[in-house]
Amino acid sequence: MSWAQVILLARGLSRGWGGICRAALTGAPFAQVPPQAPRGLHCSTAAHSSDSSLVPRPPEPPRGPARPPALHEELFRQAPDGARDKASFVRAVQSFGQHNVHKRGHVDFIYLALRKMREYGVERDLAVYNLLLDVFPKEVFRPRSMFQRIFIHYPRQQECGIAVLEQMENHGVMPSKETEFLLIQIFGRKSYPMLKFVRMKLWFSRFKNINPFPMPRELPQDPVDLARLGLRHMEPDLSARVTIYQ
Repeated sequence: MSWAQVILLARGLSRGWGGICRAALTGAPFAQVPPQAPRGLHCSTAAHSSDSSLVPRPPEPPRGPARPPALHEELFRQAPDGARDKASFVRAVQSFGQHNVHKRGHVDFIYLALRKMREYGVERDLAVYNLLLDVFPKEVFRPRSMFQRIFIHYPRQQECGIAVLEQMENHGVMPSKETEFLLIQIFGRKSYPMLKFVRMKLWFSRFKNINPFPMPRELPQDPVDLARLGLRHMEPDLSARVTIYQ
């Protein structure tokens, strides 16, 4: 305790004892003596006598999910003619890497791009998914030790990589060798996105020809072609021929 604190504490105690002795000499009861607490360096009598410190603060409202910055939204609106096609989507992804060299906020941008893929009609394009995986920084999120492999190393980035692979799985997109190479560069072999990739390669190769009557992804618009396709699925004999009479 410094000399300044000792002097201030002694001065406060002397004031308190002075008030008690003064009440004893005058014969006044102790209840009428105004309370005087010793003043320290960081407290005062007004701070202790106020009732505002006894009232609990209201709880803070819960914060909502973080929204992507407006810059990411603007990247998808920079098309000159307002067209929403694969070329404009690829241009928006490439412009993010050009304007943001250090790739800050890449996770929010990838989540936003995954939501925009259906609007641009590229939800079944393997090259676009590989382009989104290429947005991740390389050799940064790879585990370097055994403890980093046991615990989820960079969990938010790994969850984002799994989200890209899950959207590929939902739309029936088979990952390629380029996808595997990108995942190894970004997360390493001992990671959850790589485990998801191995499972997709295993089950997709087994179940892609499980339907003996496969349906095309884009159904024909002609009623005659639709009727012919329906008859082909109704006939169990695969060697049967359908004849159309106009």
